[in-house]
Amino acid sequence: MVMKMNKDINLFHNLCKYIMKNYQVMNSSKMTANLIYECCRELEMDVPAVEGLIFVEVNGYKRQYAHCFNVQGTTIIDASVYEFALINKRIENLFPMYIVGNIPAHIEYSIMKEIKYEDQIRFNKKIIDKIIIEAKNYNDVTIDRFSENEDSKKENLFYLRSISGV
Repeated sequence: MVMKMNKDINLFHNLCKYIMKNYQVMNSSKMTANLIYECCRELEMDVPAVEGLIFVEVNGYKRQYAHCFNVQGTTIIDASVYEFALINKRIENLFPMYIVGNIPAHIEYSIMKEIKYEDQIRFNKKIIDKIIIEAKNYNDVTIDRFSENEDSKKENLFYLRSISGV
């Protein structure tokens, strides 16, 4: 059981790193959550995409942001939290690159509702299979912080969805 959990956590880390390295993070939390859901669904894992709020404590005050992310049981999987670092340059150091399980003490998540499968953006199975295969090789890949300009040069998930025949 513990070995399977570790394998799942490793998969989530690899998916997050793969997405961060290859696709735009800015303004893509819903599509990113849908992509992670579809990859996990293909692997027969229940990791729903959800809409909610993220609260970030800044100088004793909490700022809140509407956001989409994934959950597996009580584990938060958030491959797009870094978009808030790109938007909020003065507090960018408060946002990690991504979150899998270990949420920093100054960040809280609140789940409002699950994004139902029928309401999700879907990706072509070939694209999903490609991402799963390539993400498995991301164990030793490190992701460095990047700028909004660098992010804009990456592939946009919206166009990936559009060209995938959906």
